[in-house]
Amino acid sequence: MTKARVLVDLDRLKDVTTGLGQVAYHFGNTLSQVEDDLLHFTFLVPEKFIGYFGDKVDYEIVSAKRRLFPSLCPKYDLWHTIHQDSNLYPWKQTPYLLTINDLNFLGEKSPAKAKKRLNILQRKIDRAVAITCISKYSANEVQTNLATWKTPVHVVYCGVEVEEFPGTAKPSFAPDGDLLFSIGVIQPKKNFMVLLEFMKNIPANYKLVIAGNKAGTYSTELETRIEELGLKDRVFLPGKISDADKYWMYVNCKAVLFPSKFEGMGFPPVEAMRFGKPVFASTLSSIPEVSGNKAYYWEDFDPAYMADFFSKNISAFYSNPLLPDILREHSMKYTWDETTRTYLKLYKSILFNRSL
Repeated sequence: MTKARVLVDLDRLKDVTTGLGQVAYHFGNTLSQVEDDLLHFTFLVPEKFIGYFGDKVDYEIVSAKRRLFPSLCPKYDLWHTIHQDSNLYPWKQTPYLLTINDLNFLGEKSPAKAKKRLNILQRKIDRAVAITCISKYSANEVQTNLATWKTPVHVVYCGVEVEEFPGTAKPSFAPDGDLLFSIGVIQPKKNFMVLLEFMKNIPANYKLVIAGNKAGTYSTELETRIEELGLKDRVFLPGKISDADKYWMYVNCKAVLFPSKFEGMGFPPVEAMRFGKPVFASTLSSIPEVSGNKAYYWEDFDPAYMADFFSKNISAFYSNPLLPDILREHSMKYTWDETTRTYLKLYKSILFNRSL
């Protein structure tokens, strides 16, 4: 039997350190190990990733030809785009599966720019045979703001994976003391600013590392405010950090702080739980859905309240030796093996009219 040819767009491998780059890497790595009697996979990748995932899959290079003249490129039985901002498309008669990670731009952009983004996304939805979203929250946002009545919408959570580096050395940026950790692109949507006044209200033995891409003005605003509050010896912004350094921080921190306002799913809380670490987070967007009752939630961002809530709950957490394992068990709901199994079922339901 000839297998159905499925292309998976992994173009975001071009920046593998980003959230979407990590999704492309881990999904590609897991999917490349699949041996299926009905499906054969081709990965659309930057040139340097040709052959990277082994010889069980085929490869197509991301190219201007694919972007501008898809009718002249190889044809497939199904095309899966793993994020909504890709500008690469199949030949018009190829079934098109679109993953929408979030509509964060609705809260970040001006109404005019948000409308333009919605219009672009609507055209992709109109082209798609099905949509996946990475949380129920994102799916609700999509169905509220876009016309999806013709297109089935499925929720497929991303897997979460933190590469381990046993014995790795303490990073040069990590201070001494009781470490608190926060990670994410340094942008206003991550709401890191509220952590600074919070730090002024907790004991000085606590030190905070906020890691992530510092491109943009928000990091400058944070650094200015850190100096104004006299926190230069307690709050550190090292920028992007290596996977080994991230691993060390998760192993050695006392807690992970995640006050973000907009998340399609939000990986750091799940990553922290994989290491049995308590998470203090906002109640906003998808965070409560994904973290469930296993995180501690700030109901507002008053610094005195945040500090008091933290102090009470961090003590309670470390007085109960059963809690780290409970967090680890919760985090295992989100694995790339499970994500891949779900997508295999969806691919077959589209290609062979199978029910999910």
